[in-house]
Amino acid sequence: MKQLLLLDAKNYDENMDEFVRIAVRGIIFDGDKLFLIEDNKGEVKLPGGGQNPGESDADTLIREIREETGCVVIPETIRPFGYIEEKRKGIHEDKIFHQFSRLYFCEVSEECRETEFSDNEKRCGMQFKTYTLDEAIAKNRAMLDNIGELAWNQREYKTLLLIKNA
Repeated sequence: MKQLLLLDAKNYDENMDEFVRIAVRGIIFDGDKLFLIEDNKGEVKLPGGGQNPGESDADTLIREIREETGCVVIPETIRPFGYIEEKRKGIHEDKIFHQFSRLYFCEVSEECRETEFSDNEKRCGMQFKTYTLDEAIAKNRAMLDNIGELAWNQREYKTLLLIKNA
């Protein structure tokens, strides 16, 4: 899989312990609308999340899309787009946070059900939404302008720009 972007804050000591996280995210279009997850601050992100031990990328993608959108991924439609690598000092721990977000285009069946957000995702007001790519980019640009350039805001904004320019 091709690296699309490296976001390295360089705000850490190289000798710190490192926490490595693999996330798998879906790029799903319904016509000109993109499947997204929106939080209570107005930021939008691609549906997806952390990979469990022993899970393949496809298994993680299928599970996360089902949990966050209620929709079922059609496995044969999964196509790699690339990955984004992030490296920065952890927010909650004195460790290097090193995340690889693997991005896949995919399609979903007509069969959808209720979302299954975690308690933390519910506290953040996460909801399944669809927006055009330009609407999503504008929402995240406004987020960066109003709240500041937090690491995950930058990742989501730049990811959407990469999809637009693909």
